[in-house]
Amino acid sequence: MEKRAKLQPSAYEQAVIGIIRKLPPERVVQLINFARFLEFQTTKRYKGWLEEAIETPEEKWDELLTKPEAKRVMHEMAREAREDYHAGRTTDIEITEDGRLAPA
Repeated sequence: MEKRAKLQPSAYEQAVIGIIRKLPPERVVQLINFARFLEFQTTKRYKGWLEEAIETPEEKWDELLTKPEAKRVMHEMAREAREDYHAGRTTDIEITEDGRLAPA
């Protein structure tokens, strides 16, 4: 791995900083949350969680999603999604030929 001086940001870091400076505060929060999600995907903990999620029978998911806390979280996520949709902060998506999601 290439070593660099502590105060010299890489081109990627400079690009992200440039993007952040152009975004409104609420979008910066979304960017940071997404970056944390991507970071989590690189951990062993995520790999274990993903394997468990794939192997979990449907009945277990039903049991988990009927708990009061799960219902509260799902309602909150739905409320936030509706707010984003009505405020015009959503993007239409489509499935590409190789099965990926992409902006429409």
